[in-house]
Amino acid sequence: MQNKKSSKKQIIENYLLSEIGKGTFKIGDKIPSELELTEKFHFGRQTIHSALADLALMGIIERTPGKGSFVSSHPVNRNIQKKKSFTEDMNSIGMVAGSKLLEYKIVLGKDVPEVARELQVEHNESIYLVVRLRTGNNTPIALQYTYIPVKFIEHFDLSALDKSLDVYIQQIGYEISGFITRLRAVEGTEEQRKILETPTKALLNSISVRYIDMNRPLQYTSSFYRSDLYEYTFSSFN
Repeated sequence: MQNKKSSKKQIIENYLLSEIGKGTFKIGDKIPSELELTEKFHFGRQTIHSALADLALMGIIERTPGKGSFVSSHPVNRNIQKKKSFTEDMNSIGMVAGSKLLEYKIVLGKDVPEVARELQVEHNESIYLVVRLRTGNNTPIALQYTYIPVKFIEHFDLSALDKSLDVYIQQIGYEISGFITRLRAVEGTEEQRKILETPTKALLNSISVRYIDMNRPLQYTSSFYRSDLYEYTFSSFN
């Protein structure tokens, strides 16, 4: 009898996790009530209540007495000491990462002198510029401006930009051996805030330079995160 009850509870949890993952319910959205879920699945009210309680404990939803249950808006927490991609960050908290290409072009080092200096390229060298909107469960979370010297990738596969750029770089034979990341709080431009659909002016800017080896930088990425949905952690413990 206990196994049967647990199985029903898991059905409810899997259904809601799937709907959140597909973006049917986005961050801040109200999910079906206990009564609605009871009528939909014809399970006992206690089973539904227990399933929602579990999701609340996992931080997936927030329950507000008298109002209902809502998809959690707790920020994604990244450990700054670990090299993880945006996609890995989303997967680690059960969210589906998304990517929308906003701009792709080739610029010269002289057009972006700070980037050229970080990437150790000359002013007349060509650099790919890729601008993408990154989402979690279809909710805008970050704007990423990525620069890669053309000398490393002769023919860029644009279809790879719909997924993880890190995976694409690995697939073409490059292994990232190290990285340097700098963080700062900035006031987002009106355009950035509009694209990110953020309620606040403050954005978290992360500048990350990734290296093939100690003296060969491959990639420079400047990411602007919604400060209400993303946070970084630094720990002295391994």
